[in-house]
Amino acid sequence: MTGRVAVVTGAGGGIGREIAVGLARRGVHVAASDVRPGPAEETARLVRALGVDASAHAVDVSDPEAVAALPDAVLAAHGACHVLVNNAGVTSAGSFEKETLEDIRWIVDINLWGVVHGCHAFLPVLRRQDEAHIVNMASMVGLLGLPHNAVYALTKGAVRSFSEALRGELVGTAIGLTTVFPGAHRTGITETARGSQRALLAEMGRSRLAPALMRSPTKLAEQVVRAVEKDRARVVGGIDARALDAWARLAPGRTGPLGRITGRADR
Repeated sequence: MTGRVAVVTGAGGGIGREIAVGLARRGVHVAASDVRPGPAEETARLVRALGVDASAHAVDVSDPEAVAALPDAVLAAHGACHVLVNNAGVTSAGSFEKETLEDIRWIVDINLWGVVHGCHAFLPVLRRQDEAHIVNMASMVGLLGLPHNAVYALTKGAVRSFSEALRGELVGTAIGLTTVFPGAHRTGITETARGSQRALLAEMGRSRLAPALMRSPTKLAEQVVRAVEKDRARVVGGIDARALDAWARLAPGRTGPLGRITGRADR
């Protein structure tokens, strides 16, 4: 890993920042990308403090032209790119019937198209490397679609299927691909949530119970870095994500009991 270069989207905080720092601890130079310039610069500063190079890039992953320009900016700053981490994401919660089409397009543009834009823009660069790797951030709802998270599940389920197919296409190349399925982590994602349960999500993220309900992303980031090193197909992060993974295998499609529980908050 030492001397390699990684691009991390959504690197301004949460899981993205922890992955950037975890890679830097392995000697990886980091291009920190985020829609917010200030947090991207702060992550770059944290990375430089670990003795490697870092650059900050203000990029909206839902904008195809902005993402298409990012590889050249990274090559200008670092001369290469070996690892792409498509981490940027947002969330939504509540009844699908109460979602607006505007909010649905917003989450699809970031969570799904952001991953597609990143892979499409960087694959030509990654193919020129002796070794390269892609990390696509899904969610535990990509393992089992949770009721009252239908739009979020739409995007993360699509990321899962896309990533599995792309990993298969890349067999025989020097490019690996890992799909990550995090459970509930403290990332700040609840603050920008949309949907009829957005206020409940934001309150949960700020509550005193948050440390018990949501784990620190540090351990997950370490799992992701090891997955890059070992070319693992997937990372399932957290006991809640592992429980949903088991449920999906043992009782596929049976989400009715979960719907009765989550529906109470939407009445």
